[in-house]
Amino acid sequence: MKKILLAILTILVICVGFVLIAPKLVTIEAVRRSITREVAGWSGKTLTFEGTPTVSFRPYPVVTFQKVRIGSGQDAQPLVVMDSLRAELGLLPLFIGHVRPSALELEKPVFRFAVDAKGTPNWTLPRSLLGESELGRLIIRAGTIHYVAADRPEVVLSRVNADLNWPDPSTTASVKGSATWQEETFDFNGSVGAPLDLVAGNRSTLRFAVASTPLRASFNGTVRNLIQPEGEGQLTVTTPSIRRLAGLFDMPMEEGSTLGSASIESQASLALNTLTFADAKISVDGNDGEGVLSIGFAKARPAVQGTLAFESLDLSAYAEALASAVSAARAAPDQPFPVSALNEGDVDLRVSASQVLLGSARLGRTAASATIRDDRLTLSVGEAQLYGGRLSASLSASLKDEAASTSLQGRVDGLPVRAALSDLFGISHIDGTGSGTVNLSAHGTSWNGLMASLSGGGRATISDGTFDGVNIGALSQKITADGIISGNLLGGSTKFTQADGTFTVDADRVTASSIVVKGSGYTIDLSGEAPLQVPTISARGDLAIERSTGAASTSINVPFVIGGSWDHPTLVPDFSGIARRSGSSDSLVPSPLPD
Repeated sequence: MKKILLAILTILVICVGFVLIAPKLVTIEAVRRSITREVAGWSGKTLTFEGTPTVSFRPYPVVTFQKVRIGSGQDAQPLVVMDSLRAELGLLPLFIGHVRPSALELEKPVFRFAVDAKGTPNWTLPRSLLGESELGRLIIRAGTIHYVAADRPEVVLSRVNADLNWPDPSTTASVKGSATWQEETFDFNGSVGAPLDLVAGNRSTLRFAVASTPLRASFNGTVRNLIQPEGEGQLTVTTPSIRRLAGLFDMPMEEGSTLGSASIESQASLALNTLTFADAKISVDGNDGEGVLSIGFAKARPAVQGTLAFESLDLSAYAEALASAVSAARAAPDQPFPVSALNEGDVDLRVSASQVLLGSARLGRTAASATIRDDRLTLSVGEAQLYGGRLSASLSASLKDEAASTSLQGRVDGLPVRAALSDLFGISHIDGTGSGTVNLSAHGTSWNGLMASLSGGGRATISDGTFDGVNIGALSQKITADGIISGNLLGGSTKFTQADGTFTVDADRVTASSIVVKGSGYTIDLSGEAPLQVPTISARGDLAIERSTGAASTSINVPFVIGGSWDHPTLVPDFSGIARRSGSSDSLVPSPLPD
């Protein structure tokens, strides 16, 4: 019992003695030199402060400096300014007269990191990272971090709270905390397996995770080089809204039904400021695909390259969004197009799919590409299976508001006409196998400007088809030798072997100067026009019927007029040329072609 009491008494004496002599061991100048060595060592500048530091022992010895500034090695602006710096001193070193901080707490620090055009930073690595100190913990409270690189927007993190633990140079360093960027709060945690190897330029294991409302990301792999990092490992990124995420990177997007949830998971590598996903599994708006993707940050404009493959690609929402955008543009025809919003980076993307859904339209195997470069957008469909036929098209558009221009080229071959026209345009009166080309161009910064300058043309051919509304074979039988016609002239359908036509587009009107339809015993010559923004038709034609009477043959011409709309056209035959004997002209009411 006496030994126990003696031991307790000895401990009390040591503690009292330490309390009495510790203030003599802790001199302000000694602490200042130590803190300068540990903290300002990264810049070679001295630590300055205002007022007189305070020393407390509750329960550890702590020295507090007010209004602290740490200089930068490259310019006159300080690297860090803070309201206060608290240094917790190690107990054991104090017993032998050494003043060494074991932990630093920075209150409301403002960091200013900068890299000039040559890639030279305004800081150097702190000596603590070289294993020359006993500093094992760094705490940041309510901090702000500014990062500026040449030709890049400034990055500002506010409300930074972080706790860095590195108890021994040979052990893992870990960090956890939170920060606010672009008004979004992020929680983060991570660890570096061998910090000294990382500082020496060698590889070290790295793990980190970031969680916020618009973004969640995690990485597990290796990294090297702190100034220009390189690394590789498993990376996963998810977001509930691409539009909201784009706003974080100063690429604001309006609300919409597209570009919602997305995710990417892949073995990733970072080198030369380029992040590469080697075997990416990607999902966008419920469309799952895989391929290779890279994002380059070497220049001010990010550069995206990739090749992605989808089993099924549903673009119906995008088609609806495009239709809504066209309707909005027509409602405000003088409003400038926001084309510059697409010009935030360079893009070179190739996409393939076994099936593409566009509302009621269905495309089979499709290969397409999209590029944005030199202020120009190019969309290309190399080949798409359209209702059993083949479609190829390309669209090129300027992304400069002051000189917006657009060109479109397209070609279809082997197209089942009725199925395609019915699904795409609601026209079901024509059948056959079609092919054709179209070439259009326009320039303008608004809908009115675009439509006023629209020009171009094309050609279409339909073979082995039918058209509804009139049966020319029956009509031929109802025309008697003396030119009398009896019975219902409209209804039924007519087969034809070939229909060829050319058309031109001028402003908002399409004109077909020559459409020739040939079938068994008849020929149709047709010409007409239709406004692009109103679904009406205005056409005139001439039906030539070949009739055989014994060894001789005669030709009967029937002129007609087509009007109405594309989905409900009307036909008006004019038989004045037939009723030659009476010299009269039949008066006929326009009759809609049967559906």
